Amino acid sequence: MYNMILLKKLVLVLAIICVHTVTSVASRPLNILFVVAYFPAPSQTYILNMITGLIDKGHHVSIFAFRKNEVIGQPDIEKYSLMDSVIYRTFLEELPECDIVFCQSGRLGNKIIHMASLSEWLKTKKLVVCLRGTDITANVKINPDIYRELFQKAALFLPVCDYFKQRLLALGCDKNKVMVHHSAIDCKKFFFRSRKKIKEGIIHFISVGRLVYKKGFRFAIEAIAEIAKEYENIHFTIIGSGELQSRLQVLAKKLNILDKITFFGWGTQEQVVSLLDRSHIFLLPSITSRRGDKEGIANALKEAMAMGLISIGTWHAGTPELIEDGVSGFLVPEKDSKELAKKIKYIIEHPEIWKSIGRAGRKKIENEFETKKSVEELERIFYQLLA
Repeated sequence: MYNMILLKKLVLVLAIICVHTVTSVASRPLNILFVVAYFPAPSQTYILNMITGLIDKGHHVSIFAFRKNEVIGQPDIEKYSLMDSVIYRTFLEELPECDIVFCQSGRLGNKIIHMASLSEWLKTKKLVVCLRGTDITANVKINPDIYRELFQKAALFLPVCDYFKQRLLALGCDKNKVMVHHSAIDCKKFFFRSRKKIKEGIIHFISVGRLVYKKGFRFAIEAIAEIAKEYENIHFTIIGSGELQSRLQVLAKKLNILDKITFFGWGTQEQVVSLLDRSHIFLLPSITSRRGDKEGIANALKEAMAMGLISIGTWHAGTPELIEDGVSGFLVPEKDSKELAKKIKYIIEHPEIWKSIGRAGRKKIENEFETKKSVEELERIFYQLLA
């Protein structure tokens, strides 16, 4: 009986210590080092949103980048004086003190753990690794053991969708080290408006993304060419640039629809929002590349849905986790421009569904992919990891 009483007292003391430890950790600002391939990164607003969101919550953020870019269309970089917080590879000996080393890809995680100059420094840090498209698809296809050492040394992995989580577990990662954390958008910057089919004028289609194979823009252009045979009052704007731009322009010319397509190039966030606002239907027919590369859940789709556009994606990787087919948007098979054209025609001919689809899309983003909620979740994850 006496021993049982002592045991109960011991358990109570340990519980008090644990609560005190968690409370004390969760009451102080964190020092977080973001590791990125390059900075600034116009196509990676989701990372910038995490950085500024954590700063707004009182945490200290520094950035370790392997390459420097020009600042293009990202006013928050100046607003938060982020260029003063960037360390480039030349200055490895000046890495700041931090609680969390937050690598923004598996490839970067591997780079960090293999830097001899950081081996001792890393032993006292919690290494957290985000896993996105190429990380867990093309890279793993080339080398299935690419992350074996990283699985041992990192404290936590944050795949951006459940599809990637399942692939990560299949590779042998400890399930206790894996948690899905979505890339998010700031809904305040992507205001909602119900879309209506106009009786006269142009029906505007739009896509946003790098002009690379896995975005599937070839199939969007082919679908638009098919639709143009029946509907003359359409126009398709593609925002972005990349290695396939000249090929896509040649394709549009071959299909005789150059006059119905605008290759806009990269724009500022204000330009993107303005072009989305005047558009009706968003297209992102993502596909699996020849190397096996896949997207997680494209942020461009989230932005379009947040603004009420009728969005069409594909049955690809994490996209079905974002779009419920026929409810918050539409899904078609990969690499199938004919099915994409059929879905576009269905949407044009059924304007009565536009309002409900748009509202369901916005609600999905607000509930699961909004920056403020995402940053709060990330903060909780970091505190739990340290406690």
